[in-house]
Amino acid sequence: MTRVRHGLWTAAMVMASGALGAVPAAAQAPQAAASDSASLLAVAAVRARETATRLEGRLAARPSSRNPAAAQYAAGLALLGRNQLDSAVVPLRAAVTASPDNARYHGDLGYALAASAHWPEAEDEYRAAVRLQQSNAWYYVGLGAVQVAQEHWAPAAASFTLAVATDSAVIIRQMVDPVGDAYEHSGNAPALEEWSRMAIARFPDEPTPLLRLARAAYLRRDTTTGFPAIRRYRTLRPNDDVGAMLYAEYELSAAQYDSAVALAIEAAADTTMLHLASIVLYNAGGHLLQAAQFDRAAQALQRGRAWAAPSELPQYDLYLGLAKFKVLQAFYADVSQHPDCRKAHPADSMLTEVTGLLTSGAAADSAFANNVLRSGIPQYRTAINNFVTQCRR
Repeated sequence: MTRVRHGLWTAAMVMASGALGAVPAAAQAPQAAASDSASLLAVAAVRARETATRLEGRLAARPSSRNPAAAQYAAGLALLGRNQLDSAVVPLRAAVTASPDNARYHGDLGYALAASAHWPEAEDEYRAAVRLQQSNAWYYVGLGAVQVAQEHWAPAAASFTLAVATDSAVIIRQMVDPVGDAYEHSGNAPALEEWSRMAIARFPDEPTPLLRLARAAYLRRDTTTGFPAIRRYRTLRPNDDVGAMLYAEYELSAAQYDSAVALAIEAAADTTMLHLASIVLYNAGGHLLQAAQFDRAAQALQRGRAWAAPSELPQYDLYLGLAKFKVLQAFYADVSQHPDCRKAHPADSMLTEVTGLLTSGAAADSAFANNVLRSGIPQYRTAINNFVTQCRR
């Protein structure tokens, strides 16, 4: 009997990524993407300004009314402080024009533009700030956040990498998900795992890095790392369907089949998880069948079959037919020893169902299915028909 295993979490990372805060580009407008970066941008703007002022020296913090650039900048900051974002762009742009080599002016103009959803212009200003003050890691953070808002994932990942390499103090809670999104969407699995570990060490109660680490460990079959991560995630988010599905796969790998089945059924409350749940139940049912746990195997396979893709039904039916045939054998053995006509029609129905399932399952493994249909089914059909006939008299 061949056990067919599906690439469960290869598919799940694509299908369920929405639950991790990352949405496919085709389904998300830049304005919507920006919401994930808004709080990070606000914090980064303040920290970048503080760092820039310190790097420039005390005089930079005291703008002179005789300096047109400084005066315009002060006016722009005042408007930012009153949350008049669009209005702040005008004086800040004037300050940049008058003093194009001032990183602080470019940085705050970048923030004002980003806060007004002028993403490409904001990115240009942050690039200028980075070029002028490369030791200010917060400008890399701002640049990365703007790139995330535009779904420019690979550049964002590079910006965040430079930020952390420049100064690890930039690792704040607001960075956890945007940085993870950038690494995930850019396909940089090693960096995503490293970032997840770093985020967990810094913020142990942040759930998303735990899920990402558990998923990465699962793909590497590293249960030593993965089990603690997914268990901790389940503690923090007990009702999350993505976490339940991943935990189901871990339990399956640990031969905890009843737990795997229960978790997969729980995850299937989210209809996008139905097919993934069917895969877990199929594999659990196959293992239970091999372990001669026929009732449990039949229950898991029956539940999962309802969620399977049409092309997978023959595989399901082969396993389910065999499991139910074994249940029928035990049922009929009991009937033979303790005849009870109330069991005649159930036995007949069970055999009819088994025959139909194995006939369908022949499309998956004709040799195996036909062997059971030819060598096992006929004798039971004859015996059960005789039993039903006797009970009618």
